[in-house]
Amino acid sequence: MIATEQKQDGTAARVTGPPWPDPAGLRRRMGAIVRDPLFAFLIVGGGFFAAYHAIEASRKEPVHYSREIQAAQVEEFEMLAGRKASEADKARMRDNFIADELLFREAIARGMHLTDSQTRKHLTDKVRYLIAGAPPEPTEEQLVDYYSDNLKRYQAEPKISFSQVFYSAAPADPAAVLAALNAGQRVGGDDFWLGRDYPQYGESMVRGIFGQPFVERLRKAPDGAWFGPVRSPRGWHFVRKDRSFAPSLMPYAQIRDQVRQDFMMAATNSVVDREVAKLKEKFDVRIDR
Repeated sequence: MIATEQKQDGTAARVTGPPWPDPAGLRRRMGAIVRDPLFAFLIVGGGFFAAYHAIEASRKEPVHYSREIQAAQVEEFEMLAGRKASEADKARMRDNFIADELLFREAIARGMHLTDSQTRKHLTDKVRYLIAGAPPEPTEEQLVDYYSDNLKRYQAEPKISFSQVFYSAAPADPAAVLAALNAGQRVGGDDFWLGRDYPQYGESMVRGIFGQPFVERLRKAPDGAWFGPVRSPRGWHFVRKDRSFAPSLMPYAQIRDQVRQDFMMAATNSVVDREVAKLKEKFDVRIDR
């Protein structure tokens, strides 16, 4: 602050206040500050800090509930509800949209797209579709050629006809039961929900009912003789194999829909495989041996 003293006659006597800085000294002090390593550190650090906040701000794109989204939600609501959307309806749709968007972003922030198996599968399936799209409808000639080139795929599985006597618990004298059965005697056993006789059952069906060990014993057994007991998850079984049926080729006319589905899946996989080969050049792949 500058103060002026006045004489009694009203004229100014002198001016008091802080002295004006010396320009040369000021330049020397500024030069010393600039040359100080701490000054350079502060400048660089400040630059990094500003850049970090700029990047973070760009990443945190705001949740935008646009007019287009509002109109689409209102249109869908009114089509499904059969009435005009009230203000309360619109507020609820807005709040639900914002909540879903925030929860989605939180899921991404937590890396759930990398760790949750169902989410990963949904994303990979989506990318497969984006890469391959919907394959064109095959011609009849293409389907017949595909069927002819893949006949082994369209073999019906082996089938077996057999009978069984079931015990829910291990029988007291299994040898006596087996001897009675092979002698042609009628043996009661316990009730089984599918009964005693199984004509031309496919191996996959037998496996689903009795288990794989049961199927393996049945394959090796001679026709017409009782054997057992064979234990399954359901109990104990004395079994007689009546006849085996070798795999047979399923007629094209009966499985045309399956052939079409297989053909289109093969076409899709071919496109995806080519794209995956390109992605291997984009991303590093490491396989432990």
